[in-house]
Amino acid sequence: MAFIYEVVPEKDYDFFISMGLKNCWGNDTLTLSKGSTMWCADRKRNAYIVYIGGGHDEMPFFHDFWWNGNVIRMETVCGGKGNYKTGVDIVWYINKIPVPKKIWNFKDEIVDMIKEAFKVNSDWCMKECLKSITVNIQCEPTISED
Repeated sequence: MAFIYEVVPEKDYDFFISMGLKNCWGNDTLTLSKGSTMWCADRKRNAYIVYIGGGHDEMPFFHDFWWNGNVIRMETVCGGKGNYKTGVDIVWYINKIPVPKKIWNFKDEIVDMIKEAFKVNSDWCMKECLKSITVNIQCEPTISED
């Protein structure tokens, strides 16, 4: 199964809450807005990417990659060109991937999953107007303490 970008379904509300994701400042649990919170989900691999804040006042976006109970807080930037009449090309720049030490041996697999997930993350663009999504990894993963 591949990643899908979707509104968190009602059947997954309890799971989403159990993930324990924090907001972009790390001081409060991320709120689930029923019917509008989005994620990139690959249930088969137990991997999810959730936008957790940022993206204003020259602040990067922050996304958490949750994989088998491990959380990687990424810094990202999103850009694009085009319009809803001619179609939109989105570009994701992944600028920071701090991999917990205990899963460092899986860093290549993690980066591949991150690329795969962001290739379906249309974020602000209506899917019917989307022409393409490009993902640029701008960094090497770094080791973070657990």
